[in-house]
Amino acid sequence: MNQKTIAYLKRRTAELAIGSSTLRNQGAAGVVKVTRQFLANLDLKSFSVNSVQEFNKALDQSTEDLIQALPEGARNWGTARKALNIFLRDCIYNQFLSSHFVISQIHPWLEIPLDNHVASGLRMTSHKKNLPRWVSIKKLKRKDSDKYQDVAAKVADKIECNRVDLDIYLWRQVGIREIQNL
Repeated sequence: MNQKTIAYLKRRTAELAIGSSTLRNQGAAGVVKVTRQFLANLDLKSFSVNSVQEFNKALDQSTEDLIQALPEGARNWGTARKALNIFLRDCIYNQFLSSHFVISQIHPWLEIPLDNHVASGLRMTSHKKNLPRWVSIKKLKRKDSDKYQDVAAKVADKIECNRVDLDIYLWRQVGIREIQNL
C-alpha cells in the first residue's frame, strides 16, 4: 500500500475505534473529535519496539501527549489510556497497519482497554479481591489501572490469550462464562 492509503486507513481505524459512545461523558465537548485526530496522526513507528519496557515508555508518552491534546475538563489519564489501548489493539488487528508499522510484536504487551464493562467482567473472576472499586474511566488513576491490568493478565493466561484480547470475551459479555471464577 502506498503512504496515502496507509494514512487514510489509519484515520479510518481511529474513527472506527473511537465511536461516539466510546468516550461519552468525559467532561468536555469535542473529546471524540480531538481523540480521533490525535490517533490518526499518532506516530505508530514509535511503537515498533522490541521490549515491553520500550513499549511501556512509548505508551506512557503517548498517554501524556493525548491528555494534553484533550479539551480542558477532559484531560484525564483514564480517558487517554482507554482511547490509546483501543486504537493500538485495532491497529494490531489490521494486517496492513500492523505490517506497515512493524508493530505485531507488541500484541502480548497491549493493555486491555478498561471501562465499566471490562471492570465488571474482571470482578466476576476469583481475583476480584485484588481489584479496587470501579468509579469511572475519567476518574481512573494509573495505580488502579495497573491492578486491573494485572488481573486481566492472569485471566488471559488461564485461557491462553493476550490480555488485550480479553476485551473480545467481555464485550457485551459474549464470553463471560469462559472467564467467570478463573
